[in-house]
Amino acid sequence: MAAATHRPSAKKRERKLAVKPIEKQSSLASLIIAHEIDVPGAILVAILVASAMGSTTATKMVKLSYETSPGSNLYDKGWDDAYFVGFWVLAFTFLRAAVMRYVFTPFAKAYGADTPAKQLRFAEQGWSFAFYSIFWSLGMYVMYNSPHWFNPAEYWVGYPHILISGWMKWYYLAQIGFWIQQFYVLHIEKRRKDHYAMLSHHVITFALLVSSYCVNFTRIGNAVLCCMDFADILLPLAKILNYLNLRTICDIAFGLFAVGWLVTRHILFTIIIWSTAFDPPKYMDMLWEPEKGKYFTPTTQKIYLGLFLLLDLIILFWFAMILRVIIKVLTGNAASDTRSDSEDSGDEDDKQQ
Repeated sequence: MAAATHRPSAKKRERKLAVKPIEKQSSLASLIIAHEIDVPGAILVAILVASAMGSTTATKMVKLSYETSPGSNLYDKGWDDAYFVGFWVLAFTFLRAAVMRYVFTPFAKAYGADTPAKQLRFAEQGWSFAFYSIFWSLGMYVMYNSPHWFNPAEYWVGYPHILISGWMKWYYLAQIGFWIQQFYVLHIEKRRKDHYAMLSHHVITFALLVSSYCVNFTRIGNAVLCCMDFADILLPLAKILNYLNLRTICDIAFGLFAVGWLVTRHILFTIIIWSTAFDPPKYMDMLWEPEKGKYFTPTTQKIYLGLFLLLDLIILFWFAMILRVIIKVLTGNAASDTRSDSEDSGDEDDKQQ
């Protein structure tokens, strides 16, 4: 009799768990997510076809604008660059959804991520790992072929740096498109405990990217992106290994991530902040002359230092979380992401059944 009364209760609970993820999303959000491959994909195809047929607007979306002369590989900047950024916002939305669905989710199912929640997280982290691996490598290539390769003085020498290489321009505008698209991603992924810190980080990063491009500070922007992107390769890798239940390798990857974070975000980024605070007067006149492409004054300097320091505070907040995980590992526990809510809460409910 007791078993008979318990069984309907269990079924009722299962139904409740089954609809729980759906209830968290509005019908509009669910509709957008359901079509985040086909709608952007169709628009991208239309743009490519229109460009091939000679449409000026479509061509601006798929090719860099303002080349100084054919074959020079030197580019100016202007409002038409917004078309290119818009194309990459769509492209990253399409690529993220397609790669997650058709590459990382099947891989997760085949290699040990045994619940839908884990498979989704695996796919999200797989996309992050792929993106940052490519763009960190590209950013380092751009910096290696530029005067500012591990030389902060070159951020300021010869300012304003109005003309930039094709690779620098493509890299910078694609990064701007990615960070615009990240605002969308931030609101469709499951909300983490540090949601507002992440949102603040996105806003500051976007402001720095757009403003540095417009005021001819792409060299220092390139260096900052390289500092930030490196750790974002290793953290998704550690999470991927965790979802595959490769605990020992996961802990090693997390240790490498912690070291990489310390070196790039707390040492190299501090060198960039120091250079911004003390180097500009040594190499430039710091006058406001927009007609000459000069926008860096003592006031501008204070604004950038303020944004850098705000970014550094958020990074320190996250580093405190990293230290908590390191302490857990050193005391014999497996590494886990303290940033997340119980992202596998569905799995925990399953275990309780």
